[in-house]
Amino acid sequence: MFIKYLLILLIILIISRVVLRFREKSLSGLEFIFWLVFWVAAGVVALQPDWTGIIAERLGIGRGADLVVYLSLVAIFYLLFRIQIRQKKTEREITRVVRKIALNPDEKNRDEN
Repeated sequence: MFIKYLLILLIILIISRVVLRFREKSLSGLEFIFWLVFWVAAGVVALQPDWTGIIAERLGIGRGADLVVYLSLVAIFYLLFRIQIRQKKTEREITRVVRKIALNPDEKNRDEN
């Protein structure tokens, strides 16, 4: 029972951080909704772990814990995909800026003065 309350406390803390990041404009509206839904769902699972078993049975999965693992893996791989896309975009932007500076050294000297 103690672990359930500890998880809920932790989830509330994380949700407060998500809200704070959204207010600071560090998260877009879509990212905010994604993380809010994710952590609320985690809170529901912490409070009612039997629900995962019911949902798993209806989906033809053996146990509720298996359902949670499968969904977690899908979420992790999706987030890794998004990070990779963002990293490639950043690399292209850095390359573009460096090329521009390398091809126009006068621009570089003007910025330093």
